Amino acid sequence: MKKAVFFDIDGTLWDFKMNIPESTKKALKELRKNGYYAFLCSGRSRSNIKSPKLLALGFDGIVAACGTHIEFDGEKLFELLLTKEQIGHILAVLRKHQIPMVLEGPNYIYVDEKDFADDPYVIYLRNELGENLKSITGTAQYEVNKLSAELGNADVELVRKELGTEFDMIVHEPDGILEIGQAGHSKASGIERLCASLGIAKEDTYAFGDSANDVEMLEFVAHGIAMGNGTDVAKNAAEFVTTDIHKDGIWNGLKHYGLI
Repeated sequence: MKKAVFFDIDGTLWDFKMNIPESTKKALKELRKNGYYAFLCSGRSRSNIKSPKLLALGFDGIVAACGTHIEFDGEKLFELLLTKEQIGHILAVLRKHQIPMVLEGPNYIYVDEKDFADDPYVIYLRNELGENLKSITGTAQYEVNKLSAELGNADVELVRKELGTEFDMIVHEPDGILEIGQAGHSKASGIERLCASLGIAKEDTYAFGDSANDVEMLEFVAHGIAMGNGTDVAKNAAEFVTTDIHKDGIWNGLKHYGLI
C-alpha cells in the first residue's frame, strides 16, 4: 500500500520569509523517488498557493483552505464554498467588533486594504496576487472557502458565540490571528476525504505541521510530526517532534520514519 505524507507550508516547508531549506528540497525529491505520495496541506486557499519555487518541489496534490479544496494530479476532487448568507453573517459579526478580515477563495482573495494599513501580509498579497486580489467592499458576489482575521482587542469568546455553531474558529496565539470556516471541515477532514478517494490506508499517513491549524491533522494521521520551531499545541498533538525547519527538520522527520 502506498504511503502518503502531508506537508503544511508556512513554518514547515518554508520559513516566514518564504525560504525553503536545501535539505527540504532534497528530502522531497528523495521521498517521491522512493514512490511515496507527497501532498501540500495548508490553511492557505488555492488562490494563495501559486509560488513556482514551492510547487516545483513536486506534489501529487493539494489540500487547501483547511480541507475545503482538494486536488489530485491537477484535477479538482472537492470544493466547499461558503454561501452568500454565511459570508454575510460572518462579515456582520466581524465588522461589529471592528475586526479586519481576509476572505480566501479558490480563485481570489478579498480584502479591504485600508483596514490593514502597511501590514506586510497584505502588501505581500498585493504583490503576489495582482488582479486576483479584490476588495471586499463593492464586490457583489464572492467565492470563499474560509476567512482569516486579526482579533485585535475584541473578545474572542464573544465573537465565537456570535458566529454560532455553524462555524469553527481557530485562534493562533500569541498574534491573535483567526481562521474561520464551516464547522466540521479541517485539514484532517481534507486528508480523510482524499485518502478515501485514492484508497490510502490511514496507517500509511504522515503529516508535518507547526501551528494551531495543524493540530487536527497531526492527531488524525497515523504519524503526526511537529516541527522543532512549531508551537506547543502542535508539538503536544504530534507523535514525533523533529528538528527546526533550518536544522533539517523535514529531512530528519522523514528519515526517522524510514521514508527516505
